[in-house]
Formats: sequence, structure tokens, C-alpha cells
Amino acid sequence: MSTSQEDERSLQEKPDEPEASLALDRVFDTQLKRSRSAYLRASRRAEQVGEALADVDERFVRLASDLARLEAPVQFPREVHPSPGELHTLSLVTTNSSDRLFFATPPYDTTWTTFQPPGAAGTQARGPSVSKPQASMFIDLAETYVDRPVAEGGWMYAGAGVGLWFKPKAPSTYVRVSALVDYEYDWADSSSLQVAHNRAQLCVMVQHRRGPGDMETVVDTRDQLWADGTSWYEDHSDSGGGYWPNQNYFWGTSSDWYLVWFWMNGGIDFSTKATIGSSKAYQTWHARIPFMVFEQWA
Repeated sequence: MSTSQEDERSLQEKPDEPEASLALDRVFDTQLKRSRSAYLRASRRAEQVGEALADVDERFVRLASDLARLEAPVQFPREVHPSPGELHTLSLVTTNSSDRLFFATPPYDTTWTTFQPPGAAGTQARGPSVSKPQASMFIDLAETYVDRPVAEGGWMYAGAGVGLWFKPKAPSTYVRVSALVDYEYDWADSSSLQVAHNRAQLCVMVQHRRGPGDMETVVDTRDQLWADGTSWYEDHSDSGGGYWPNQNYFWGTSSDWYLVWFWMNGGIDFSTKATIGSSKAYQTWHARIPFMVFEQWA
């Protein structure tokens, strides 16, 4: 085989970028820090209120402890299992286009997960996971009151994703990427004076590979599925499912590769301190991606 033929074959082979998921790690860490900062501010306010009430009458401390056991019993999330379901047709919108469509189905090229903090892995929560053959992503986070082992610091955050390498056909073209994403969820948070937070997102990231080890993020879309909080003696919960509408565009070239990530992240914040009151939260959910579709304009 000639040198030119070998070079051409290497250009067509999907890249090996073992650190391509670092961009997801950075986005995840930034979101985690912002969410933790917001929770800690709310938690400090709750503590100040509780301390003020405790100074008024010592009986309030005993009452708060009794109400915590009565109004917020230990709960465990139900299991959320993926089901084949009905595949809804994507809107392809091919009018005035060259109809250059490309469909991709599982298994995709790469996967990614993260679970923070490290101590959370030893708790009841199973954390994040990915089933590559079915392109299913799972997040399971659960924590209850301080009478059982808890994650360090009173928080858990997790992320999971699947990625596909894509090379456009034209030297210079707009690319529209979309996917069928169905999801199902079950979440709750509960407070007895202390605050709790619960949040989750579905996301798309596209990375342009400019060279070995050089990945540039050209698309970063994150849609909030829920963002909830409780305080005082509130209990919030929800469950359900649906299909996530998503359309993203980027400018591409046939001389380069692009790594397309569909990913999810979720987190819970709760109180583990031996103080007045307590709080807890859980979330169990999954997302499945039966196929991705790319449309190109020459």
C-alpha cells in the first residue's frame, strides 16, 4: 500500500483521544461548584434561623427533632427501568437542503461517567452508569437522615454520557445534529428546618478535533429537567418521563473529526450536620438514545 493510501486511511479512521471527556469533566465541575455555593448559602441561612429559635426556648430543639421523625420518614426511590417504548419520528426538516442525512445507532464510540464526592460511592446510591449496547444512561442518587451512613459533606453529583465521532462529507458545511432521547425520572426532596436541593439536566456537547490532543468545544447545550429546593417542613417530589426535543448546529469540514456527546447530570444537596433539623433528597432516572441523525448542507 502506498504512503498516500495509508495517509488517506488514517484520516478516515476514527481518532483515539483518551482525554476527550475532559471537557465534560470541566463543565461538570463548574456546575457542581456553583450549585454547592448556592446550597451552602441557603444552608447557612437555615442554620441561623434554627439557632435563633433554639435560643428562645430549649423545648424547640426537642420539638424539631420529633417533627423530623414524624413528617419526613425514611424513603427509598422506586426502581426506574428502561422500556423499549414507541419510537417517535424526528422532525428532519429537509426542505431546501441537499438531503445529506446520516443516521447512527448504538453502540456508539465512547462513554463517560463521573461520581462526586469520592465518599459517595460507599453509600446506598449506585451513582451513574452507561449501558453501551443500548445507549442507556442511568443516575441513581439517594440519601436520608443522619441516623445512617451518609456521603461526606451532604451532597452527591453524578454524570453519564455517550459519544460518537462524526466527519462531514463536504469541505465546508453546516451540520445539524439531533437525537431521539427518551427519559424517565423519579425524584424527591424533604426538609425539617434544614434545606435540600435537587436538580438534573440533559445536555449536548460537540467537540472539534483540531489535532492530536487538541479538542475545541463548538456546541454546549444544557437543558434543565428540574431544579427544586425545600426548606422548613416542605416535601417535594415528581415522577414521569417523555422525549427531549433537541436541535443543534455547528460549522464543519470534511478534513476534521467531531465528537458529539449526549450526556446527563444530576445532583442532590442535603444536611448531614448534628444540628437542629435535617433534610434529605434522592433522584433515580435514565435516558436512552436509540439513534442520532446528522443533516449536512454542502
